[in-house]
Amino acid sequence: MKRILLSIFLLGAFCSCEDFIDLQPLDQVTMDDYWSTATELEYYTRQFYPAFCSQSQMLDMAFDSDDMINGSPSVILDGTRTKTTGSWMGEWANIRKVNLFFENYSKCESAYKDYKQYLGEAYFFRAWFYFDLLKKYGDIPWYSKVIELEDQEALMHPRDSRILIADSIISDLDNAIAHLNLRKDVGNNRINKEAALAFKTRVALYEGSWQKYHANTAFGTSDADPNKYFRACIEAAEELMRGDYQVGLYSTGNTEDDYFHLFGFDNMSDVNEVLLYKAFNATEGAGNKTQSYVTYNNESKGITWDLVTSYLDKNGDLYDYLNVAESVKGNDFLTKIAEDCDPRLKSTIWIPGDLMAAETGAYFTGPTIDGGALQLCTTGFQVKKTANPESQAAGRSWEVQSETGLIILRYGEVLLNYAEAKYELDKVVSYDVLNLLRQRVGMPDFKIHSQSLDKNWVDYGYPVSDELYEIRRERRVELALEGQRDEDYMRWAACALFKNKRPKGYPVDLNQYPDFASKVDENGLLDYFKTVIPDGYQFRENQDYLWSIPQDELTLNPNLKQNPGW
Repeated sequence: MKRILLSIFLLGAFCSCEDFIDLQPLDQVTMDDYWSTATELEYYTRQFYPAFCSQSQMLDMAFDSDDMINGSPSVILDGTRTKTTGSWMGEWANIRKVNLFFENYSKCESAYKDYKQYLGEAYFFRAWFYFDLLKKYGDIPWYSKVIELEDQEALMHPRDSRILIADSIISDLDNAIAHLNLRKDVGNNRINKEAALAFKTRVALYEGSWQKYHANTAFGTSDADPNKYFRACIEAAEELMRGDYQVGLYSTGNTEDDYFHLFGFDNMSDVNEVLLYKAFNATEGAGNKTQSYVTYNNESKGITWDLVTSYLDKNGDLYDYLNVAESVKGNDFLTKIAEDCDPRLKSTIWIPGDLMAAETGAYFTGPTIDGGALQLCTTGFQVKKTANPESQAAGRSWEVQSETGLIILRYGEVLLNYAEAKYELDKVVSYDVLNLLRQRVGMPDFKIHSQSLDKNWVDYGYPVSDELYEIRRERRVELALEGQRDEDYMRWAACALFKNKRPKGYPVDLNQYPDFASKVDENGLLDYFKTVIPDGYQFRENQDYLWSIPQDELTLNPNLKQNPGW
């Protein structure tokens, strides 16, 4: 049995999400002696690791935000999602498997010290899976035990309050933190104590923000206490920041390139900022398509004008992008903003002259705004973040798999989570914490700008203080394209950021592209979707902050209630 389970793990552990083949249904194992050793508990929890997605999918996650467009408008931003059909069966499968672990791990005859890591992993995974469901559906049933078909009372359970769900997730993470080993002992491509603390800051900040900014709306929760979650975020972050853990921002002192290199490593095991990452192995047929995406096939991805214009200049001051765009176009515009602005900008978008692939000698000559389906860049701001020109897969099609690591949790995010929660709770700006991020890229210390002077001002749909506005700007810049922007606008109730707006691009040089005269706006910015969504994104603010409950579930369980607007 042990040999069979090990073979199953080796197949699953090296597979990315899109290639993952379902494991043998371990929840059907009924032999009492299966759970007798720590090794068996380890094999069981390993089946959940493939649930962390591939890096190419992470890039696609940025598509459902105002940071990037991917060929066609997002159905989420554009308000064209339809009711969910089918059932929850697949979405609860992993939670059921984790609950099976909890019902059986006490049979283990090994010493606690030998299996506590796997107990901690089980708590972490249940929290991870439930957080995904909380973000998607809001109120959902909480199940902490295996539900059998004959248990009709449990099957007919109504939706629990999101407060109960969020509190249960945080409780699971507290248990995970108590049992998990340190990163130095298990590595950072295995769940560890520091990663659980970091994830707790993410969950707590999300829920605190949701409860604050959705209050008095259809998505609000009675008896909400946002400050409870802001405090939980701060406490978890402060534990990581105290110095007892070997964490910090990745820096070699190269302020121009350290941020860029951070996301392109294959092996991230020695990067102290990376608290948890997913490793890939191309020789085992389990690589990823990351380098193809960013150095060869752009896959119709384009970073938006809105994201690019969030970056300050190198002096930490406001930058008038539109004024520059009046006289500087095309490649010259890209070169100009790279010279003038925060180095994180040129680490995120390709600039003419950048080396794309060392082995093939490929350099970036300009965005493929006239490319075919695979190469097309609809905004002129082409994705560079996660590129590694030294990778053997760089500059090659997706058939050549790369092994670029996927960062799941990093210390930089923890600092941002802390700064935001600290301001939300105490109205205190954590200059010392935010300055760590600035120092890594050679930027001046964090300072507050007046929104009234910002030519690139964005509207959240409600008043935001200058301090919080700048904290949110720093978050957007530092975490650009890392798959969290959609979580941010959802928890902030901030669809005003993109509603009635189109995803626009750089100022096109019409001398180079005379046929693009019909594809630019009144400011000369690339406006590729002016005829596709003439009125901009049509996010339905009374409906689209949550997904619909699957219709089959409502039919099977009349105690469930549908989400607002659906």
